[in-house]
Amino acid sequence: MSQPILHIHNVHFDRGDEIWPGTTGKRGDSFRSALKRLSRRALMMAGPEDAVIVDGPVEERYLDYLRSVGAGGSTLLHPSVSGGISLMDDAIKTPGIVEFVRGWKGAIEPYIIGRGEEKLMQAVGKPPFVTAPEVVEILNDKVFFLRLAEDLGLPIVENFVGDSNATADRIRKWKDGPLIVRAGRSVGGSRVFTADGDEKRERLAERIAQAGGGLYIVQRMIEIRSSPNLQFYVTPGEVTLFGETLQLLTDGFHHMGNLFGGPIADTARDEIVNQGVALAKEAALLGYVGVLGVDFIVSQSGDVYAVEFNARSNTSTSAIWFVNRLITGDPLAMADGAKGAFIRTQPTFHRRSAGQWMDSMGSLLFDPARRTGIIPYDTGGDELTALIVAGNEGERARLIEEVRKTAG
Repeated sequence: MSQPILHIHNVHFDRGDEIWPGTTGKRGDSFRSALKRLSRRALMMAGPEDAVIVDGPVEERYLDYLRSVGAGGSTLLHPSVSGGISLMDDAIKTPGIVEFVRGWKGAIEPYIIGRGEEKLMQAVGKPPFVTAPEVVEILNDKVFFLRLAEDLGLPIVENFVGDSNATADRIRKWKDGPLIVRAGRSVGGSRVFTADGDEKRERLAERIAQAGGGLYIVQRMIEIRSSPNLQFYVTPGEVTLFGETLQLLTDGFHHMGNLFGGPIADTARDEIVNQGVALAKEAALLGYVGVLGVDFIVSQSGDVYAVEFNARSNTSTSAIWFVNRLITGDPLAMADGAKGAFIRTQPTFHRRSAGQWMDSMGSLLFDPARRTGIIPYDTGGDELTALIVAGNEGERARLIEEVRKTAG
């Protein structure tokens, strides 16, 4: 990245009601506030000349610390209103932000390109993003991804696709052991279900039939050895692999972190990368530009299956971006020689500010001179989210355990 970047991490999805059903009323208000606060992840991506739009003021000593380690950006902006359904809605209603974006001469890096990002470009009189929101919507659709993988001749797990009623019927008739059901539109495990046994399958069938919400994919559960994630930066003429990670997932497929730092340690790596590059090139042909994640599973027998696109900044992108820039000087040049991690902890009863989490780290707080340690994110709430930089896998494992102990 050769020019300053304006980071806009507007974590919002145009069809959010399909992705997170039931998030309405008071629950919806708190949920939207939490999504707005995720804009602060971009502070890890922002270099010394960059600008960031966040949801509100950032604790001064935390920002000073980030800037001392090469992150945090030079300019922070936050909306003067907070009643919109997304950060972008609030930003467009803030004249100072509109004027700043109108005069910005550098690049603009959104979290995702949707209707809100399109409205902002219209409001400031700038050309629209190269990527149309419709392309993002298509790429993030899991049924589309499945058919694309088939068209490319990639290995896929035998599947059934249908609406909620057809899916419920298929679940009831299932006789092939444990199954997994994924909604065509879901994010981060939000609508991923598993079941084994007649009683659990019946409960799941009833739940799917009542939920509605578009198409579902039914597949046999396979025993997983690992869940790799590749991250590319896609442009019209090139796809750049800038991150290879192993995802940390719960039994319910909820994402709890990523391990990264050079090529992933998996004997199937070449096959994973070959499939990922082929898929990323297809996204480019559709007109996609920006960060693109591709998730995989590797079975116990070593078979590689591509699972889905993440046509947006991935949860761990900010951590990879920071470590790459720290080691190579370029966020898109994959670092080899430092072992990084993005870690989320389970919610606790401890609600702390970013500065208080820094204090909790003590001597384990990241030291740029030693290039090792822990940096907490300023994402609020009652969980600790942290970036880890270590010199080797053993040190990384120790620091991950320290994060979990600190959060508990």
